[in-house]
Amino acid sequence: MKKPLVHAVASLAGCCLLAPAFAQGTSVVNLYGIMDNGVTRIDNLGGANSLQLRSGNLLTSRFGLRGSEDLGGGLKANFNLEAGITADTGATSSPFFNRQSWVGLSSASFGDITLGRVLPTISDVFVLSMQASYLGNTAAAMDGGAQGAGSSVARFNNMIGGTRVDNTIKYQSPSFSGFKLHAMASLGEVPGSSSAGRMLSAAASYSSENIEAGLAYHERQCTEAAGCGAGKAKDQIVGLGAAYKLNGARYAMYYTRQENALNVQGNNADVLSLMAQVPVGAWLLGGGLQFQNDRTALNQDARQLNLAAKYLLSKRTQLYAIYAHQSVKNGGKAGMYSVTSGSGTQNQLSAGIMHVF
Repeated sequence: MKKPLVHAVASLAGCCLLAPAFAQGTSVVNLYGIMDNGVTRIDNLGGANSLQLRSGNLLTSRFGLRGSEDLGGGLKANFNLEAGITADTGATSSPFFNRQSWVGLSSASFGDITLGRVLPTISDVFVLSMQASYLGNTAAAMDGGAQGAGSSVARFNNMIGGTRVDNTIKYQSPSFSGFKLHAMASLGEVPGSSSAGRMLSAAASYSSENIEAGLAYHERQCTEAAGCGAGKAKDQIVGLGAAYKLNGARYAMYYTRQENALNVQGNNADVLSLMAQVPVGAWLLGGGLQFQNDRTALNQDARQLNLAAKYLLSKRTQLYAIYAHQSVKNGGKAGMYSVTSGSGTQNQLSAGIMHVF
């Protein structure tokens, strides 16, 4: 595997330096995106009810450019630029391509190598591969990634929510009878230290006609050049999950165990998620249960129920209704989709339309 990778990198470098001397291969660039807007009722937004027209209830509104060039011999050059959109106001993200920004090479012989701002490996395995996002309401998934800053669950982030990672080198192997290996290294780029702020991930996944499964490990070092200071420690996450598919339906579960979340020593939690999606004619009915075990002295365990009904107008357009309920114990505050409750409970109900292009 090493020789094709070396040859691929050398070939790419040669093409860049001597571009005028070579004919271009077949190149394809696609514009794609999602527009999702709906009316949302939040029963406890800092203690008061709120009715909103909100973007990204079911999936985050976005647009992007992705492309590839066939370099011959099974080798391709690929890129992806993706920006978030607030579809109800037209506002765009800052930085502009905040969701993905990467370039890489792919080959059936050595796999895929990607450099730039990417989704973490743990998200690749459990969301992109196993489609763990079928919790019924992806925007409200209890993963810490999209929680309100004041909510109790925001103290944790098990990366399933797809928190993007900068300055990253990521590798995915070819499929070996359904098995793939994954690895990722994100450079901290802290002067005076090669480890400060660094993230490392490793994972294995399996996919067949009916079964998908994965095991992943992720760690994040403290950002201080001198090492973790008082009250800080290396953030570590282990994830395990599996899904079963039959006649368009999907049933899945995954479990993550996190130590020293957000590099806070002793900030530990477990999350168990159960989910299902079942087609009924033109409908897709989905739901999920999530249980977060807060292993700190606060013991602010959280529970969440997500439900969804989606009606497929076409392959690209669907109407949806989604509901999420979260409760937190021992004085903790609930929070979903960057919205913090004034107490330990919160309900959100949305109805809207999503179009994929």
